[in-house]
Amino acid sequence: MSVRTDVSAACDCRRAAREGQAGIVGRQRRRLRELVDYARAGSPLLAERYRDVPEHFSGVDQLPVITKGELMADFDDWVTDRAVRRDRVETFIADPSLIGSDFLGRYIVCTTSGATGTPAILLHDHGALAVYNALGYVRSVSTALLSLPTLWALARGKGRMAAVFVTDGHYLANTMIARRHRMLPWRARSQRLFSALAPLSTLVAELNDFQPVLLSGYPSVLQVLAQEQAAGRLHLRPILVSAAGETLTSTVRQQISAAFGCRVGNYYGASEAPGLTNECAHQRLHVNTDWYIVEPVDANHQPTPPGRVSDDVLVTNLANRIQPVIRYPLGDRVTMRSAACPCGSPFPEIDVRGRTGDVLRFTGAAGRVVDVSGLAIATVAEQTPGMARCQLVQTGPARLVVRLTVQPTATRGEVEDRVRARLRDHLAGLGASPVDVQVAAEPPRVHPRSGKFRQVYSEVKP
Repeated sequence: MSVRTDVSAACDCRRAAREGQAGIVGRQRRRLRELVDYARAGSPLLAERYRDVPEHFSGVDQLPVITKGELMADFDDWVTDRAVRRDRVETFIADPSLIGSDFLGRYIVCTTSGATGTPAILLHDHGALAVYNALGYVRSVSTALLSLPTLWALARGKGRMAAVFVTDGHYLANTMIARRHRMLPWRARSQRLFSALAPLSTLVAELNDFQPVLLSGYPSVLQVLAQEQAAGRLHLRPILVSAAGETLTSTVRQQISAAFGCRVGNYYGASEAPGLTNECAHQRLHVNTDWYIVEPVDANHQPTPPGRVSDDVLVTNLANRIQPVIRYPLGDRVTMRSAACPCGSPFPEIDVRGRTGDVLRFTGAAGRVVDVSGLAIATVAEQTPGMARCQLVQTGPARLVVRLTVQPTATRGEVEDRVRARLRDHLAGLGASPVDVQVAAEPPRVHPRSGKFRQVYSEVKP
């Protein structure tokens, strides 16, 4: 990746917005044709799946839907570079010292948390990274920060940015921040990643010491930090708080904004689709359709009309060539809006009803309530050696049920013992009273009311 590539991508992002629908649609069609041609030539799996697709197909709906499970099962034939083999990538991600390094010197590697039940290993090429950076800076950062008061506050705060996510692993946020630090070591002084798994008192003390002017994290974690700010234990003065990784409700947004006294931004995307959306000044999400195709669908993968909540959403990433993501189900429920947004953006508006990582509430010392991020605690369980899939359900104030499946080479009893110990230690470290962690006999299953898979949820009434 070069500065020239970054500048070219940024200029194209600006031109697409200025050209409106004609420019956006033209780019999307051309890029889809180029991506499919590239996938047919380089990916044996996709070449086979597209065997009956006409060479000059008319639209994305003529291509088959391919799930994460199917793609991961044929990983070596999915990727378009024959030098990339799953066993080599797994060896790479097993080494924490390589977080932020490029695999084979040319690919960014990250893993997903398995929020839909199946973790994924994902690669992004340098050309795609230039696009993601351009979308982030041109359409998101510029909207939020390009005003004299915010620029002055950013300079006064020496540009300190704090991100509160899961830090132990090749997750996208962790990988990208570590990569920046490797390339530009001086950035480590102003950009830091804090662990969402850390005890709350530790996290509060670290943030108070760092004093970020930009703060980002999971909505569930930001909500807990907002409570600490309101209680007078956290003392931050950010100019912007950004939420990502979980659904941000209007109520939680208001709580965070009131506590920190600043704007709260929202972002919807995925490790498979970085830079998928940007939020306008009216707090509405817009899909970057010059680089992504988003299709709200029903349970049978048929189109859901604008204004109606979908059962799932298919995404096509037009930027990434090493691992083509085409008509890929994300597992979220969304609604596309047909009415024009007051901001005047030519990009379509999307309302996300997707997975919300429940904040689990356990009892702590002296009856204090201990809030635990659903996404964070799921990561603790997923990182248990031998774990294949897991689901966490809080069934009481001090009771957590784990449903799991193990890897073929693992012994179930040993995995059960490890995950119980890991979860008990993690919850104790957060200040929760002893929690009864039980492993159920049945594997992960869909939610009994919604019929959708939820990795973490609570059955305890507020």
